[in-house]
Amino acid sequence: MLAITSTTLVPTRHALAWQGPYDYAVIEIDTLGGLIGEGRGINEFGVVTGGGSTGQWLHAFTWSSGTLTDMGVLDPHPGSKGQEINNFGWIAGGSGAYNPIEMATLWKDGEIISLGTLGGDNSHAFGINDSGQVVGKAEITPGDYTRWPFIWQDGVMTALEIFPNAEDRGGEAWDINNLGEAVGFAAPETGSQHAVMWTAAGELVDLTEQNQTGEAYGINDLSEVVGFNERSWATLWRNGQQININDGSLSSYSRAYAINNSSEVIGYYIHWLTDDPHAFVWTEQAGLKTLEDLIAPQSGWELAYALDINDFGLIVGYGMHADLQRAFVATPVNPTIQLTNAHPGVAGQVNGIRASGLQPGTKVYFCWSGQGGGTLIPDCDVTVNALQLENPTVAGSAIADANGRATLKGNVPRNVSGKTLLFQAVIPSSCEISNLVVQTFE
Repeated sequence: MLAITSTTLVPTRHALAWQGPYDYAVIEIDTLGGLIGEGRGINEFGVVTGGGSTGQWLHAFTWSSGTLTDMGVLDPHPGSKGQEINNFGWIAGGSGAYNPIEMATLWKDGEIISLGTLGGDNSHAFGINDSGQVVGKAEITPGDYTRWPFIWQDGVMTALEIFPNAEDRGGEAWDINNLGEAVGFAAPETGSQHAVMWTAAGELVDLTEQNQTGEAYGINDLSEVVGFNERSWATLWRNGQQININDGSLSSYSRAYAINNSSEVIGYYIHWLTDDPHAFVWTEQAGLKTLEDLIAPQSGWELAYALDINDFGLIVGYGMHADLQRAFVATPVNPTIQLTNAHPGVAGQVNGIRASGLQPGTKVYFCWSGQGGGTLIPDCDVTVNALQLENPTVAGSAIADANGRATLKGNVPRNVSGKTLLFQAVIPSSCEISNLVVQTFE
């Protein structure tokens, strides 16, 4: 379309989406040769960790702007999974067999380190901060599956405080912020487990209202905590208040997994009608939004679980694409170029498409695709921008005139009639993109 060539902007990847305001580009993260991928954690540099299958086993990985690295396993375990990554690239997770939860593991500066247990057989690490403090769960007695929350630092694993007279009930720690505050859940002597926080001094703070239940999964550096409450609704705890962030029109079951320092929350909900999981993002201003509704159309993705978010708003998780489970990173886009619809929008004729808001003399590339989703821009970091097109083709380029406008004209084949195409303009040298144009040709 518009003098289509066979040139692709970047190597092929798969993508996602449904219709909406198109606030995100979604990049698929490859597996390590197998069929399954999970995105679990992301740091401020956009480096992702999780688990990717090599065939029979999951292995912990890192992904950074298209580069995927197998982080290996802790001997003698065959599998591993990364849960969270700090800004030094250190990963907390676990090593084991089919579900890598047998031994808490730290990947640090090229080393794979066993964190041990609290005296039992198994352990798993869920969270790590920039000081290298790791939190998770560990068994305390061989042959006993009771798990206790722990904090590990400088080679020493220490049990975190639990409720009085509840030694046989234990708990788990899921996240730790840069203040040294940790969150998770613990069970009192009687009743259901409670969402809890541990102060930097190790004091246990009960977040759950009396005789109710809950779990906490994430905490930011503002001491805001997310998880779920008595009604199985995604919940934010802030300044002593419990705030429900579930959307009752969509779901009666939801979980909030992470919150960044802009108080943006991510997680998933189970839809009332279909029982399918859907990743969500929540802000105080906009409320709860289904992530699929915020990405480009015609992608074929089902975004099921959102599990972490960084301060740039990049979201990681996993979902289904082409009936295969894949990890993803969703990056907020920042369009600074205005792109018009192709005119007159009729197949079999010459059409023109215009980009404006450019610096005079700037060369801009016009791209199209039949699929939405996401594609990395060459030499541009994923935290900066990405195209919202899947497998884009470069239709051509043009130079901005003195008014900051660039126009590309070309013939649109007759067989495009009735088809919907997606268009976007890009300046690779500055990582600038346009708004996404979705157009059905007559």
